[in-house]
Amino acid sequence: MESKLTQLANARPADMQIGSKKSLEWLSQKIAELRGTSNIPAGMSRERFRQVDSFRLGKLYCFYYDPKGKESLPYYDRFPMVLAIEKYNDGFLGLNLHYLPFNYRLAFLGKLLKFAVQGEPGEIDRLRVTYDILVASRRLKEFRPCIKRYLAGHIQSKILAIQPNEWDIAAFLPLQQFRGANSEKVWQESLEEIRK
Repeated sequence: MESKLTQLANARPADMQIGSKKSLEWLSQKIAELRGTSNIPAGMSRERFRQVDSFRLGKLYCFYYDPKGKESLPYYDRFPMVLAIEKYNDGFLGLNLHYLPFNYRLAFLGKLLKFAVQGEPGEIDRLRVTYDILVASRRLKEFRPCIKRYLAGHIQSKILAIQPNEWDIAAFLPLQQFRGANSEKVWQESLEEIRK
């Protein structure tokens, strides 16, 4: 039996709407899986490839996170959706797409696809993008508010991999869980940073 997530991955992006019933069902199932509850539908619980123990560069992930020094941060995302771009001994550097409004997320992902590495014929495996590439490019200014360092010891859940054929769907989901500010304020400041 196919899970809702797999069914949504096969849907056309034009069929998806921000906050739609299908999107919210997807969100609810995703959160249940990360928390390890037993309410996960059978089809989704069999998709073990979604739960991973480590990050692979160029892949997109979701997880619960409690940042170090959060008291001094103006705001932070408790449930980031991150494209890992550099590994360190104690964590990694990544692009948290939640810092962009929905339409900017999808546009930014579209620009990053030029760095795609093919896996199976005709399918994207991952993105080969680095911090140096992002800084050097005039077309990728959207990375500025998204670039964040994550410490492995502060991850508070299972790590959920989002498959490349699901990235456009995930970009439209209201998964962000900002603390210290609402989404509109975060996005407004992100757009100001991009336009500098």
